[in-house]
Amino acid sequence: MRFKINEIGEDGLTLDVAITSEWLAEACPDLEAHPGPRGLKLRGRLSQSGDDYLLQARIAGSLEAPCARCLETARFAVDAPMTLTFVSADEGEDIGDDADVVGFAGNVIDLRDETRDEILLAIPLKPLCKEDCRGLCSVCGRNRNTTLCDCEERARQAASRFAAIGNLKI
Repeated sequence: MRFKINEIGEDGLTLDVAITSEWLAEACPDLEAHPGPRGLKLRGRLSQSGDDYLLQARIAGSLEAPCARCLETARFAVDAPMTLTFVSADEGEDIGDDADVVGFAGNVIDLRDETRDEILLAIPLKPLCKEDCRGLCSVCGRNRNTTLCDCEERARQAASRFAAIGNLKI
């Protein structure tokens, strides 16, 4: 996801970059997600605007991650627009606080960090395999979406049987 500025012609540079599992693992080592069956792509255009460069793109497709309740695969759509201005800046030069303005040094524009950030923002805090996911049983650990169990009810009944003992005064 690095592009030389001399490759950006008068009409701009069309981007159609697949985001792979390997790239995600490298960019986000603690993220337990990978592209879904539809894949994940960065598509758009990088064009020159005076001395600056404008990126107008979209990250679209799907990702898969473990469900926050049952640990089965949760699949969710990603559709994240990206509009950024890249300005030439020396290493360490302050370019201000605008989140939509990114500095680059030399003759290469690197989209890796911004792409990673947009993907991380697009991932739900608690991905679910389905909205009504029942999760795992806290007693036996079974997936309650596939196996019904009465472990929690039996634990409540056992606790209520012994509740009277707690009220005894000796």
